[in-house]
Amino acid sequence: MKYIWILVLVIFSSCNREDDQPFELTAEGLIGTWEHYQSQGNTGGGDYWTPYEASGRTITFFPDGKFSAVDYFGCTEGEFTVADKSVTFFFDCEEEIPDLTYALGKKESDLVLSLIAPYICIEGCSYIFKKIE
Repeated sequence: MKYIWILVLVIFSSCNREDDQPFELTAEGLIGTWEHYQSQGNTGGGDYWTPYEASGRTITFFPDGKFSAVDYFGCTEGEFTVADKSVTFFFDCEEEIPDLTYALGKKESDLVLSLIAPYICIEGCSYIFKKIE
C-alpha cells in the first residue's frame, strides 16, 4: 500500500506544469509573467554570472501587446512587439525613456534577453528569466 501512495505522488508531481512547458520565441510564446533569475556579462576581464535565484524583478507580457514590469525598467508599463527573434519595448511613462530592443533566446525552459539597442553590450550580456505565471 505504501508503494501505491508513492506512485500516486510521483505521478502528480511529474505532471506537466506550465513553467516547465516549452515556449516559442514569439509574442504568443512570451505571454505570462517572467522573473529575472540571473545575469551574465563581461567587464573586459572575463565573463561573470550572478547566482541563479529569484530577484522579484518581473516582466509580464499580455496578449494585447502590452507589458508591465516590476523593478526591471525605469518605467513600469508600455507595449511590446516581437519580430525576427527580438522584442522591442515601447514605454508609456511621463519621463522619456528610449525604446529598448533585446535579442530573444532560450536556455532550457528559461527566457534569455540580450540588449541590442540602443545600448549594446560590447563584451556581451544577457538576462535570464524564469516563467512564474
